[in-house]
Amino acid sequence: MFNTTNPHVNINGWFVLFNVPNMLSWIRIVLIFLSLRYFGKRKYLLFVIYHTISGFLDSFDGGLARWSQQTSIVGHFFEYILDQYSHFTMYACIGFLYPSYIAYFFFEIAIELWNSLFNSYIQTLKTSDQSWLHQTTFLSSICSLTIHDHPNLRLLNWYGPDIFHTLLVVRYILIHEEEKKLITKIKQYVSTRKIHSVITYALCFTGFFSILRTYVTSCFMLEKLYKLSEAREFR
Repeated sequence: MFNTTNPHVNINGWFVLFNVPNMLSWIRIVLIFLSLRYFGKRKYLLFVIYHTISGFLDSFDGGLARWSQQTSIVGHFFEYILDQYSHFTMYACIGFLYPSYIAYFFFEIAIELWNSLFNSYIQTLKTSDQSWLHQTTFLSSICSLTIHDHPNLRLLNWYGPDIFHTLLVVRYILIHEEEKKLITKIKQYVSTRKIHSVITYALCFTGFFSILRTYVTSCFMLEKLYKLSEAREFR
């Protein structure tokens, strides 16, 4: 494991930056930009494919780094930034595909961005005591009553919203690009009605977890702002 806290350990920065786990992060960056390129060309299927592959790589880089003892600070930075950037690009693209709901998807971007900026801002505050940040409030009690943190539903809470957003793009493809060759081939084996039914049920199921995540994140953001308003600055 790379010891980033011991000043007596010599670390080759280039080797760390381009080790195997971090190379997966670099590949994710390329895939995200490729997906945006194809979205701009209205090749939405390729957009979904590249974006989904990028999401799958996210499931491996952290585990690979721990298994190979190649964890690093820059790896954690990649993990933190790329997850948010991946979400932002997907939310924005879906907002353009579904203009009637663009406000909701850009609200999702705003909530995640505000949470990220809030956490960074807290580190810059000169406060005498930050115990106020960890106090339980009414809002945190409400969030604890939801199933968002249920251990048996952790995977659905993590990946359910991502599946929901991906399915929204697939639904758009099926509705607006029925004359494409791929859609025509699929129709030879499965009826369009069955496909739409499966996608609709899947959207309802995963959409619940997406709305739940937005609700819980909004509550926690409001709670943080409430706590911040009560904090006293150290002078």
